[in-house]
Amino acid sequence: MKESWRNLIDLVVNPTATFTRLKSNPKWGVAFGVFCFLVVILAWMVFPFTQKFVNPQYAGSLADIELFGSPKAVPMVSVAVGGIIFGAVCAVVFSVGLTVVSRVFKVNEALKFKHIFAAWWYTILLNPVLFFLNIAFLPVFKRPEDIETVVDMRVIPSVHMLVTSLENPYLLFFFSYIDILGIWSIFVLTVAISILAEVSKTRACLTAVIIWLLRIGVDTLFQVGSSS
Repeated sequence: MKESWRNLIDLVVNPTATFTRLKSNPKWGVAFGVFCFLVVILAWMVFPFTQKFVNPQYAGSLADIELFGSPKAVPMVSVAVGGIIFGAVCAVVFSVGLTVVSRVFKVNEALKFKHIFAAWWYTILLNPVLFFLNIAFLPVFKRPEDIETVVDMRVIPSVHMLVTSLENPYLLFFFSYIDILGIWSIFVLTVAISILAEVSKTRACLTAVIIWLLRIGVDTLFQVGSSS
């Protein structure tokens, strides 16, 4: 347990140490628990901004149900549970896919599904952390009544602010991930791949970019699709 918490700290200050330890001891339980906790907190934090459009197909039918003394808690819990399930499904699918790819290209025969699965949960923790940073600035620049679409919640400067004439919400949300914080995600992924797969930094970086693009693509489909 102590090592798992150390991995969380080093994920920020020294990712090389985190993935070196995961290579020999691929434990993911604590990372998954922290992910679930962050998703629940985020669902509560963003509710004032998302209540107008999140899950509109069934929000009305849940409006009169009370949970913990508040009818608002029901859609909040629904968002949190949906986010956790979505994250778990992505973890399994991506980890299986990457395991198959590593076998096809004969990348480090010692690399197993358990290593990729563990590394996935640590690297995916960056998503809610970066989202926290975005939400921290949201009340400064936006009011709940200003939020009309999920794209309006992205306030950290990114490519989507340069293509405001673009009307496709999927492309706008996708472009909103391309910012300075995205570089951090790619860097951590590069470290993870270079250590676990034992490949050069160049190959690791190219692979990291591909995985990152796939990640934000899937997240875009989920986030925009669930609110439209």
